[in-house]
Amino acid sequence: MRWLFFILWIYSLGVAAEARIGLGSCFNQEKNHSIWNAIGNADLDGFLFLGDNVYASRGFSRDRLMSAYAKADAVIPWDRLGFIQATWDDHDFGQNDGGASFSQKSLSLSLFWQFFGPRMEAAQVAPDGVYNVAIRTIEGHEVQFIALDTRSFRGRLKPTLVRDKPGAERYVPNSDIDQSMLGEAQWKWFEEQLQIPADIRIVMSSIQVIAEGHGWERWGNLPHERKRLLDLLRRRSQGDVLLVSGDRHIGGIYQIEHAGERFTEITSSALNMAWTRSDEYLPNQIGAPVREDHFAVLSINNDGLDKVVWHDNTGSPITSFKLN
Repeated sequence: MRWLFFILWIYSLGVAAEARIGLGSCFNQEKNHSIWNAIGNADLDGFLFLGDNVYASRGFSRDRLMSAYAKADAVIPWDRLGFIQATWDDHDFGQNDGGASFSQKSLSLSLFWQFFGPRMEAAQVAPDGVYNVAIRTIEGHEVQFIALDTRSFRGRLKPTLVRDKPGAERYVPNSDIDQSMLGEAQWKWFEEQLQIPADIRIVMSSIQVIAEGHGWERWGNLPHERKRLLDLLRRRSQGDVLLVSGDRHIGGIYQIEHAGERFTEITSSALNMAWTRSDEYLPNQIGAPVREDHFAVLSINNDGLDKVVWHDNTGSPITSFKLN
């Protein structure tokens, strides 16, 4: 027996501990929900909801959004997800591609906090948005999770002249500097969060931040705002940064050089709404996109950010990317 304990101890020295954090977006509560079985069996320490957590934008009403949340609640294995952090996107916000002008955003805001608030360690930090933050000690690192709200305060986008034109499918960059992505109150809050000491910062944005070359919703539709965000990240107090996003109905990884620093973005979308016919390859995309229903798992070990693995709706790995 003594030899057995010794062998197990020697084995444990060679097995690096890691935390596993799930990422996902775009879950339609009316469609197949089997992917939640795979997520529940993935041995997660936490899960980041990246928006379009339910679909209620078509014929939006209080009853429709409440019903959508209730159906999602019945199939999500909350007790097997670990800690929860969430933001929203347009279909749980209540208006497709919606922004600050959406007249019923206060209603959807209230229902978002009713659904996610009790499950999140983060507090509601503003009466008019869902942006929130939490700091957790993970594998010896102080990890800051910042969830941005890219809906409540977003200004006007500039429509394309020819819909479905590659690279300008719905929108083209709007140079009007009066149009904001986050609104001044959230910008100030975000800047303050980046001055709090942290070893790793995970920045959650429902729409893609650094992905280029498409005309769907993205930060590049307001290029002055994307530059502002990247400039703020450059001026953070310390720590590594990873951007995570949803929305696109494909999964992927993207990198960009900005002011001498390389930024990486992980997109995980969609849980059950994948764009299976996508053939896009974007200028700063690494590898082919994930074109099937999936969730991603981010690993953090004692060296820091480790890797991201995308899994299909049975839990089998599809592809992966090494972060360090």
